[in-house]
Amino acid sequence: MTIDTRHLAGPAVGSGLGMAAYLLLRPYGDAGGSTTAEAAAAFASVWWVVAHLCGVLALASFARLALRLADLVPGVAARISRWASLVGLVLVLPYYGAETFALHVLGRVAVAGDEATLGLVDPVRDQPAAMAVFAVGLLLLALGGLSFGLAWQRHTPSGPAWLGWPVGVLVALVLPQFFLPPVGRMTFGVLYALAALSLAVAAWLGRRRRDAGGSAAAAGSRAAAPVAG
Repeated sequence: MTIDTRHLAGPAVGSGLGMAAYLLLRPYGDAGGSTTAEAAAAFASVWWVVAHLCGVLALASFARLALRLADLVPGVAARISRWASLVGLVLVLPYYGAETFALHVLGRVAVAGDEATLGLVDPVRDQPAAMAVFAVGLLLLALGGLSFGLAWQRHTPSGPAWLGWPVGVLVALVLPQFFLPPVGRMTFGVLYALAALSLAVAAWLGRRRRDAGGSAAAAGSRAAAPVAG
């Protein structure tokens, strides 16, 4: 029986490229030690918006990947990965919205000459309810990532049994990567992309291998069957 794993490739590619774009394109003028002018320029940059939208795409694509895996393989781990990833995604979206668009507006106003607006950056970022919801969402995504690795290992749909773990572990590390310096965050994005693209290639080629095996078996059965004449 052929198992179609090709539909796992698309979300894996989207997640990997989205995370790499997020962390490589993001302006880091707001990193520790930056001046007010540098922070304002980072927030006001169009790349601030583009990069953060790519980050949202990366997490949404992983949630879709977990959903597709749960459709493909049985087990508690796959179901946990699906629901934890989907709920986690929903919970992180409001904070990402504020980070993406509210800080961009504040940055543009500051660049235009009203630097006092940057005093609102910390209240936006550190609002207790927003931070709590964001943290819970990232923890659920971490649970979804680790469950994804376990589900892949137990019911390997394509490629090596360990191949789900790099992506799963890196999803679980999305929260701590926020505390890395810029070069560390960019390295994280590259590693995430490599892990996700490796998974995508295995998923795509896995379908072909299974099809080839199934075709060979079918041909053998036809050759062995008696010919009616």
